Amino acid sequence: MAGRRAFKTDESFYRPKLRPSGHDISRRFADNNGGAIPSNLLQIPNTESNSPYLRHCATVGVKPHPARFPEKLPTFFIEFLTDPGDTVLDIFAGSNTAGSAAEKLDRHWLAFEKDRAYLAASGLRFVDALPAEELVTLWNRLHSEDLPVEVNRQQRELVLTEESPHHAAKPRRT
Repeated sequence: MAGRRAFKTDESFYRPKLRPSGHDISRRFADNNGGAIPSNLLQIPNTESNSPYLRHCATVGVKPHPARFPEKLPTFFIEFLTDPGDTVLDIFAGSNTAGSAAEKLDRHWLAFEKDRAYLAASGLRFVDALPAEELVTLWNRLHSEDLPVEVNRQQRELVLTEESPHHAAKPRRT
Protein backbone atom coordinates (compact mmCIF):
# COMPACT_ATOMS: atom_id res chain seq x y z
CA MET A 1 0.00 0.00 0.00
CA ALA A 2 2.83 2.39 0.77
CA GLY A 3 4.05 2.04 -2.82
CA ARG A 4 0.64 3.00 -4.20
CA ARG A 5 0.48 6.07 -1.98
CA ALA A 6 3.96 7.05 -3.12
CA PHE A 7 2.91 6.79 -6.78
CA LYS A 8 -0.10 9.03 -6.13
CA THR A 9 2.21 11.72 -4.76
CA ASP A 10 5.11 11.03 -7.08
CA GLU A 11 6.99 14.26 -6.30
CA SER A 12 7.44 13.12 -2.69
CA PHE A 13 8.60 9.67 -3.85
CA TYR A 14 11.07 10.49 -6.63
CA ARG A 15 12.23 13.30 -8.82
CA PRO A 16 12.01 12.62 -12.56
CA LYS A 17 15.46 12.99 -14.12
CA LEU A 18 18.20 11.19 -15.99
CA ARG A 19 19.82 8.70 -13.58
CA PRO A 20 23.60 8.07 -13.37
CA SER A 21 22.90 4.67 -14.95
CA GLY A 22 21.63 6.46 -18.06
CA HIS A 23 17.98 5.52 -17.45
CA ASP A 24 15.55 8.34 -18.03
CA ILE A 25 13.06 8.20 -15.15
CA SER A 26 10.36 10.52 -16.41
CA ARG A 27 7.03 11.61 -14.94
CA ARG A 28 5.50 8.60 -16.74
CA PHE A 29 7.35 6.28 -14.33
CA ALA A 30 4.36 6.46 -11.95
CA ASP A 31 1.76 5.68 -14.66
CA ASN A 32 -0.49 2.71 -13.99
CA ASN A 33 0.64 0.26 -16.67
CA GLY A 34 -1.70 -2.51 -15.63
CA GLY A 35 0.89 -4.42 -13.70
CA ALA A 36 4.04 -3.70 -15.71
CA ILE A 37 5.53 -2.19 -12.57
CA PRO A 38 4.76 -4.35 -9.54
CA SER A 39 2.95 -2.69 -6.69
CA ASN A 40 5.32 -4.28 -4.23
CA LEU A 41 9.00 -5.18 -4.13
CA LEU A 42 10.87 -7.89 -2.30
CA GLN A 43 11.51 -6.67 1.20
CA ILE A 44 14.34 -8.79 2.58
CA PRO A 45 16.62 -7.44 5.31
CA ASN A 46 20.35 -8.02 4.99
CA THR A 47 21.12 -8.40 8.67
CA GLU A 48 23.38 -11.46 8.78
CA SER A 49 25.85 -10.85 11.57
CA ASN A 50 26.26 -14.16 13.37
CA SER A 51 25.57 -16.90 10.83
CA PRO A 52 27.44 -20.23 10.91
CA TYR A 53 29.29 -19.10 7.76
CA LEU A 54 30.60 -15.95 9.49
CA ARG A 55 31.45 -17.84 12.68
CA HIS A 56 33.31 -20.53 10.72
CA CYS A 57 35.24 -17.88 8.75
CA ALA A 58 36.24 -16.24 12.04
CA THR A 59 37.30 -19.60 13.51
CA VAL A 60 39.65 -20.38 10.63
CA GLY A 61 40.83 -16.76 10.32
CA VAL A 62 39.60 -16.09 6.78
CA LYS A 63 37.89 -12.93 5.61
CA PRO A 64 34.28 -13.67 4.54
CA HIS A 65 33.13 -12.58 1.11
CA PRO A 66 32.33 -8.83 1.28
CA ALA A 67 29.22 -8.91 -0.92
CA ARG A 68 27.01 -11.44 0.84
CA PHE A 69 23.27 -11.19 0.40
CA PRO A 70 20.41 -12.71 2.41
CA GLU A 71 19.53 -16.31 1.57
CA LYS A 72 15.88 -15.35 1.21
CA LEU A 73 16.74 -13.51 -2.02
CA PRO A 74 17.92 -16.52 -4.06
CA THR A 75 15.34 -18.67 -2.25
CA PHE A 76 12.55 -16.52 -3.73
CA PHE A 77 13.84 -16.88 -7.29
CA ILE A 78 14.80 -20.55 -6.97
CA GLU A 79 11.30 -21.43 -5.71
CA PHE A 80 9.72 -19.26 -8.40
CA LEU A 81 11.78 -20.45 -11.37
CA THR A 82 12.78 -24.06 -10.64
CA ASP A 83 11.40 -27.36 -9.46
CA PRO A 84 12.92 -29.82 -6.97
CA GLY A 85 15.65 -31.78 -8.72
CA ASP A 86 16.53 -28.94 -11.12
CA THR A 87 20.05 -27.52 -11.23
CA VAL A 88 20.81 -23.94 -10.18
CA LEU A 89 23.90 -22.34 -11.74
CA ASP A 90 25.68 -19.46 -10.03
CA ILE A 91 28.54 -18.14 -12.13
CA PHE A 92 29.52 -15.50 -9.56
CA ALA A 93 29.22 -17.62 -6.43
CA GLY A 94 31.06 -15.48 -3.89
CA SER A 95 30.09 -17.07 -0.58
CA ASN A 96 27.70 -19.45 -2.38
CA THR A 97 24.48 -18.23 -0.81
CA ALA A 98 22.55 -19.40 -3.89
CA GLY A 99 24.03 -22.91 -3.58
CA SER A 100 23.01 -23.08 0.05
CA ALA A 101 19.47 -21.94 -0.78
CA ALA A 102 19.25 -24.39 -3.69
CA GLU A 103 20.33 -27.29 -1.51
CA LYS A 104 17.76 -26.49 1.16
CA LEU A 105 15.10 -26.51 -1.59
CA ASP A 106 16.18 -29.92 -2.95
CA ARG A 107 17.84 -28.51 -6.05
CA HIS A 108 21.26 -29.41 -7.39
CA TRP A 109 23.69 -26.55 -7.80
CA LEU A 110 26.90 -25.56 -9.55
CA ALA A 111 28.98 -22.67 -8.28
CA PHE A 112 31.78 -20.86 -10.06
CA GLU A 113 33.98 -18.23 -8.47
CA LYS A 114 37.22 -16.76 -9.83
CA ASP A 115 38.73 -16.25 -6.36
CA ARG A 116 39.75 -19.64 -4.98
CA ALA A 117 39.81 -18.32 -1.39
CA TYR A 118 36.18 -17.21 -1.60
CA LEU A 119 35.14 -20.47 -3.23
CA ALA A 120 36.99 -22.48 -0.59
CA ALA A 121 35.46 -20.38 2.20
CA SER A 122 32.02 -20.96 0.69
CA GLY A 123 32.44 -24.62 1.68
CA LEU A 124 32.19 -23.43 5.28
CA ARG A 125 28.57 -22.51 4.54
CA PHE A 126 27.75 -26.23 4.36
CA VAL A 127 29.28 -27.25 7.68
CA ASP A 128 26.86 -27.49 10.57
CA ALA A 129 29.18 -27.86 13.52
CA LEU A 130 32.77 -29.02 13.88
CA PRO A 131 35.33 -28.56 16.63
CA ALA A 132 37.66 -25.64 15.84
CA GLU A 133 40.68 -27.84 15.05
CA GLU A 134 38.66 -29.94 12.58
CA LEU A 135 37.29 -26.79 10.99
CA VAL A 136 40.84 -25.46 10.54
CA THR A 137 41.93 -28.79 9.02
CA LEU A 138 38.97 -28.66 6.64
CA TRP A 139 39.79 -25.05 5.70
CA ASN A 140 43.42 -25.92 5.02
CA ARG A 141 42.35 -28.76 2.76
CA LEU A 142 39.76 -26.66 0.94
CA HIS A 143 42.23 -23.82 0.45
CA SER A 144 45.17 -25.99 -0.68
CA GLU A 145 46.50 -24.89 -4.06
CA ASP A 146 47.68 -28.38 -5.05
CA LEU A 147 44.47 -30.24 -4.36
CA PRO A 148 41.56 -30.04 -6.77
CA VAL A 149 38.52 -30.19 -4.56
CA GLU A 150 34.88 -30.93 -5.23
CA VAL A 151 32.60 -30.12 -2.34
CA ASN A 152 29.46 -32.24 -2.06
CA ARG A 153 26.98 -32.42 0.73
CA GLN A 154 25.40 -35.78 1.26
CA GLN A 155 23.59 -36.93 4.35
CA ARG A 156 24.57 -33.71 6.16
CA GLU A 157 28.30 -34.37 5.65
CA LEU A 158 30.90 -32.41 3.78
CA VAL A 159 32.66 -34.80 1.43
CA LEU A 160 35.94 -33.88 -0.21
CA THR A 161 37.18 -35.81 -3.17
CA GLU A 162 40.51 -35.48 -4.89
CA GLU A 163 38.88 -36.30 -8.20
CA SER A 164 35.24 -35.80 -8.99
CA PRO A 165 33.52 -39.06 -9.87
CA HIS A 166 31.36 -37.09 -12.32
CA HIS A 167 34.23 -35.27 -13.98
CA ALA A 168 37.07 -37.76 -13.71
CA ALA A 169 39.94 -37.18 -16.09
CA LYS A 170 39.65 -39.43 -19.09
CA PRO A 171 42.78 -41.24 -20.29
CA ARG A 172 44.45 -39.44 -23.18
CA ARG A 173 44.48 -41.13 -26.52
CA THR A 174 47.87 -41.32 -28.13
